[in-house]
Amino acid sequence: MAKRTMGAATTAKQILIADPSETSRRDLHRLFLTKGYKVVDAADGSRALAEALLKRPDILLLDLSLPGLGSDRLVEILRTNPHTKNIPIFFLSEQEKSVPGFRPGIDEFIRKPFHGDEVLLRIQRTLFQDNITESLAGDSEISGNLAQIFLPDLWQILSMNKKSGVVQVEGEGTGGSIYIDQGEIVSARVQNILGEKALYRLISLREGRFRFLPGKVEVRATIHSSTQSVLMEGLRQIDEILNLGAELPSPDDSVILAKSAKTISGGSGVVREVLLLAEFCNSVKDIVNNCSYPDLVVFETMLELKKRGMLRIGRFEAPRTKSEFLPQEEMARLRTSLEEMGNFSENGEGRIVFFLPDPGLLEGVVLALGQHREFQVDSAFFSLRREEAPPIGMFGKLTIGEGSHLLLYVFPYLRSTSPLWYALAPRPLGVLAFLKDEVSSSLEALLAVSDYTKGSDARVVLAVMGKSFTNFGLGENTIRLFQSRLEKLGCFLKVQKLDQLSPEEIRDALARVVRQYLQGDPI
Repeated sequence: MAKRTMGAATTAKQILIADPSETSRRDLHRLFLTKGYKVVDAADGSRALAEALLKRPDILLLDLSLPGLGSDRLVEILRTNPHTKNIPIFFLSEQEKSVPGFRPGIDEFIRKPFHGDEVLLRIQRTLFQDNITESLAGDSEISGNLAQIFLPDLWQILSMNKKSGVVQVEGEGTGGSIYIDQGEIVSARVQNILGEKALYRLISLREGRFRFLPGKVEVRATIHSSTQSVLMEGLRQIDEILNLGAELPSPDDSVILAKSAKTISGGSGVVREVLLLAEFCNSVKDIVNNCSYPDLVVFETMLELKKRGMLRIGRFEAPRTKSEFLPQEEMARLRTSLEEMGNFSENGEGRIVFFLPDPGLLEGVVLALGQHREFQVDSAFFSLRREEAPPIGMFGKLTIGEGSHLLLYVFPYLRSTSPLWYALAPRPLGVLAFLKDEVSSSLEALLAVSDYTKGSDARVVLAVMGKSFTNFGLGENTIRLFQSRLEKLGCFLKVQKLDQLSPEEIRDALARVVRQYLQGDPI
């Protein structure tokens, strides 16, 4: 595959600023110099004409109120000269007006007052678009500098040419990929962040490099709206984040959840998710990175929760006293045992499965495990799950040494979902079954769970019940049948009756299952 590089030109591009305002000339002059351009100034039309004929700039910024030789006459002269007729002209004015000789697609009109970055981006697009368009005439790989072209402008060129491939982006402190199919953006990724949230981060970059690799894109679509509308919304959100100004918290600011915010059952999805993450995330950047909502929505939610006294955000020592999942000796044994017995995949992964009778219990489980420093919540699971739907899938993981993990899955007591248990979490090393009256009296549901343990590495199923759920009636017989079935399959059942399901008891239940796996004996 041929490669084309949009490197910096051997001779710096030159810009002529023709503007009667000294302040405007000075600000633009300083901006362009910092970006590596050569800059020439002119305060009147006669001087601008002389500089244009002598220097032959790559772009002319022309204020329509230019004194001396008027702007109309200046343009007329430049257009009749073979050395200056092709110079793109950016017309500047405080009022919208028609411009004689304006060439759509070549010239630009910018209304004052303007933002310097807006002018800079338009200049970069004008100067470097031809190089990219030429490179895309075939199936060449191209690379370039984000200072040369804005990513939305790059997409427009790729879209016009109906290109497919991957745009790899590297900027300050971040990087990622944008996946394009027939000119439409279908997905984006920044580390473990997918979809529109990742795309918004990438298009905000002004410094860095990009590389376009043409070819067929075979990724799961995570962006389903039209690219034009998604980019417009992304640019709007980027502007809104900038408008937060001094209110915008620093990424390294600490976050503490107020005691009054411990109950998170109410509120909208983003409020519940931010409060959930604040329970075990130490900083603003950890919450923003792990929350499934776009960065602007997360920032606005955090600021609102701060005003309501539910979050403390700032530069202070956050009193986080997270505990270890297991003592170091047991953690080492767990990793060694799993590797020796071949229960890890090539990535060093084992599985623990939770069966929950009530979807609302999952938040309590996540909050409880969040007190372990090894625990990491799977934000994608929560972003894709509907609140009213039964939870199914991997909701988090525990890091076990370097590169090894215990993946934590949750399933409902629904036999109809049992094919997913086998597909998503085959051969778990432990199962935690949280029981309550209506579940324990459902023999069909419990037998489905016992069948699931057959052939797995789980030698124990720990059934944890609140004390209010122990007066089962027929449920007692159901539990005995469940226990007998498990024992025939070579497993053990430990029923732990609790006054209430506290975070400490949830953590203890998980530790018990893992220790049972290590010991290979009944609890």
